[in-house]
Amino acid sequence: MKPMMLFLIVALMLSSASWADEPCTPSHAVILIYHHVSDTTPASTSVTPALFEQHLNFLDDNGFRVMALPAVVDKLKAGEDLPDSVVVLTFDDGYESVYTEAFPQLKKRGWPFTVFVCPEAISKRQGPVVTWDQLREMSVAGATVGNHGLHHGFMNRARPDEDPKDHLQRLEVELKFAQKQIEDQHLPASSLLAYPFGEYSPDVQTVVQRLGLTAFGQQSGAVGPLSDFTCLPRFPMAAGFAALDNFGDKVSCLPLPTSAMMTMDPNLDVESAAKAAPKLTLMLEAACLGQSEVVAFASGQGNIACNWLDRDSGFLQIQAPNPLPRGRSRYNVTASVPGTGRWYWYSQVWIVGQEHQY
Repeated sequence: MKPMMLFLIVALMLSSASWADEPCTPSHAVILIYHHVSDTTPASTSVTPALFEQHLNFLDDNGFRVMALPAVVDKLKAGEDLPDSVVVLTFDDGYESVYTEAFPQLKKRGWPFTVFVCPEAISKRQGPVVTWDQLREMSVAGATVGNHGLHHGFMNRARPDEDPKDHLQRLEVELKFAQKQIEDQHLPASSLLAYPFGEYSPDVQTVVQRLGLTAFGQQSGAVGPLSDFTCLPRFPMAAGFAALDNFGDKVSCLPLPTSAMMTMDPNLDVESAAKAAPKLTLMLEAACLGQSEVVAFASGQGNIACNWLDRDSGFLQIQAPNPLPRGRSRYNVTASVPGTGRWYWYSQVWIVGQEHQY
């Protein structure tokens, strides 16, 4: 065995060792992300008001508990138990339909939710966004206002005139300023950040960690005590991903009992990405999976092969057969939870082509 492969296997085993002390169904929650709740906005970022109400009715009728995002994060970080079937509702960008369509339904139920906003867009009235007054009204009714960056820029991309150090320094200044602007509007402070477009990098995660923020992407899956709190998953609810027929599978899923081999850099340059799809290597907890089959999917390529490097130890490698296209793609990995009718779920985002662009 090559020394590098041996090092990676040992590193993965060490990083996943804490699963030995966790049950196969650890304390967990599922976080949903919405943008527009409207019949007239782009389908790629929208659910209709009727479908949104169906989502809420499903949660209500099936015993799910909707909790506030700060409380869920605090409990997971502290190693405290959450009740089963916890769901968190989040909205990115602070579009006006959150106030006009979603808020009345959530207020009627007394359910908390989080709105991630770009302060510059709110203050300058850029697009169909809520006002600060509307955010304060929702906050009084139980909403949390989170940071979505000062403006809706790609956090993992430097400006054409920036070197990497300058880029990260600017990002840190902007995140601090965005936090201050939210707090200056007499809104309760939160340490929650949603990455615009769900794009991040290890360097960006380092900045987030230094600022004491908990950050969220747009890859799917459940959150648990071993999740990476600098890029927590959320299920996107828009277009074909919000259908009611598989909504129940998503909101009842569990974190896949695994740790990634190392913090994965999702960013791939065009040249290397054109040669082959990236490899994702995971260590799965075999005792939790039992005889369940692990199934993987790649964006635009459907079901893809899972290569067991060592089935007994749960050492699994996943690679799409074809190179990934420019832009964002995902590998989704699922396995049935024995005897429950539920699913373990894990997702890795890949971002191809990160030329200087802002």
